[in-house]
Amino acid sequence: MALDIDHVYVPVKFDLGGTVQDVEPALPLLARLGATSVDVVQHEETRAYNISYLATHPPVLQISLGTSPVRIGRTTWATSTRIVIYPALGVISVDLRFAAPEPAVGTEEICRFYDDLVRENTLDYFRHLRDLDTFPPNLAGHLSVIEAEPREHGGLTVAAHVQAVRAILRASEGFEPRERRYPFQNMRQFFVLRGPERNENDPLVESLLRLSALPVTSGSAADDGPLRLPGLLVRTTGWSTVAVLHDGVESAPTAVRMVQDMYGQIHAQWFFCQLWVGVDPNDRDELVGPGHSLGARITQLARVQLQLSRGLAEVGNVDLMYRDPMRIAVATFLIDGLRVPRHLQAARQRLELLRSNLSQLFGLQTALFQQRLQWLFAVTAVAGVAALLPEMLQVDSMRWRIVTIALFGALALFCWLLIRLLGRAGLRTDRRVRPRRRARTRRPRRWRRGVGRARGGIGDRPPGDPA
Repeated sequence: MALDIDHVYVPVKFDLGGTVQDVEPALPLLARLGATSVDVVQHEETRAYNISYLATHPPVLQISLGTSPVRIGRTTWATSTRIVIYPALGVISVDLRFAAPEPAVGTEEICRFYDDLVRENTLDYFRHLRDLDTFPPNLAGHLSVIEAEPREHGGLTVAAHVQAVRAILRASEGFEPRERRYPFQNMRQFFVLRGPERNENDPLVESLLRLSALPVTSGSAADDGPLRLPGLLVRTTGWSTVAVLHDGVESAPTAVRMVQDMYGQIHAQWFFCQLWVGVDPNDRDELVGPGHSLGARITQLARVQLQLSRGLAEVGNVDLMYRDPMRIAVATFLIDGLRVPRHLQAARQRLELLRSNLSQLFGLQTALFQQRLQWLFAVTAVAGVAALLPEMLQVDSMRWRIVTIALFGALALFCWLLIRLLGRAGLRTDRRVRPRRRARTRRPRRWRRGVGRARGGIGDRPPGDPA
């Protein structure tokens, strides 16, 4: 059975390592990689966007790298590669567009496409992790099995483009680095088919939604319901999305491009939450060394809190970006389909944990400051009494001399007891903060450099629930 497939859109998201406040300084260097576009919102599309959003946010950058043949499994695809940078979120996406091959592929090939794509992308990305010296040791066996398979390189290259863009932006004046970089990635699949409207419930669509081979067993649908636009029907499980272009509708290709652009934006918001869930901003060993002061630690965590709060304000807030009812409806559908609210809730919990930790550190700093003031007062009092001692010892009365010495001794003993008491109170306060820090840092040193958890990254997570 031949399949009328238009193309397959595959976005792969990475952490840029920081936000870009001003994109202009980096444009000349980024233009060396490919054709660079900054004004991605066309003039005729401004009616769909809030002008205040466009005026206060750095524009999305796009770099077109052209088209090259990529072999996925047994099929060679003409693949165009585009790099998309979301400056406000600090997320970079490598968007792959696999055009319909000739001759047309059958259902067996397209159903095997996901497994072959994951295998190629995993091998490319594992080599990237190894080059960065952040490869998780527990995945070494998996890498050796993939490398041992008798298969030529299919030409899929993703991670190298990310490394090149990161190197350019790190040296840019407008780049604001984060304290840590999330090393993992996330890949999704967006299949675009052609056919009559009656094909929307075809078993092949269900198979692509479930990322499993035919036939699909009867039962409930894989998704929560379709999105219907003129000439276009879209269904998604979050991990896999299928759009059906209806024959004879001229506006359908424009509609699918709009949906895919918005999909990339919503996927970037999902990944922003993921990188903050995967990176614990309270982990002391990951942020500062033992030589840093408490004040430097507080300043550092306050900066992390500001970065996280500023990014979370963008996530899921479609009214902030759009003012067109149709765009808002599409964005809402994609936000629900990609399970963004669940990830947003998890990221907000990290933000609350960060605020709690920061509040404790402020309390500790205040207690230590008050303790130092009390020590200074005690020392000053002793010094004042000691300065009067020579004058008082000149009194001829022995009784006054004895009283003076006794008074000085009592004050000195009082100050000594006060200093010991305050020192023990400060020690108890410090111990209440330390145990939780230690509990989060019991990991091998090599894995600490990797940052994060492997479950968030390689795009081969089970398709049941993307949250």
